[in-house]
Amino acid sequence: MPRKKAEPPKVSENKKKPAIRKPKAATPKKTTTKAKPAVRKPKAATPKKTTTKAKPAVRKPKAVKKPTTRKKPELKPKRKELSKKEMFPFESFPFRLEYTDGKEHRVCHFQCEAHRVKHIERYKLRKGTYFIDTLT
Repeated sequence: MPRKKAEPPKVSENKKKPAIRKPKAATPKKTTTKAKPAVRKPKAATPKKTTTKAKPAVRKPKAVKKPTTRKKPELKPKRKELSKKEMFPFESFPFRLEYTDGKEHRVCHFQCEAHRVKHIERYKLRKGTYFIDTLT
């Protein structure tokens, strides 16, 4: 069922103009005879302080604070002592790389030195964080 559109309110032609009211005459305020003017008590005589121009405060340069905590020395990763057979289980992969990635210990085997170097550069391994071994 379609809704009906809202129609504007009808304006009657016989509408009366609002009557203009005249302001009421002002009535005089009543005054009380009992009211007394407020009496001020004399204040104790205090000498006024003379203001002198204060010199601007000289600020000292702040000293550079040293950090209170020290950096913990990085621990070198521990390495197991393994035999040659355990270190190089594959004869065709004579190059070995061992490092820790986050919390995971990784051991990688490569066919040539270039592949190992490429891996180190790709994963941005820093010296001292990995171990290199070669079967020969």
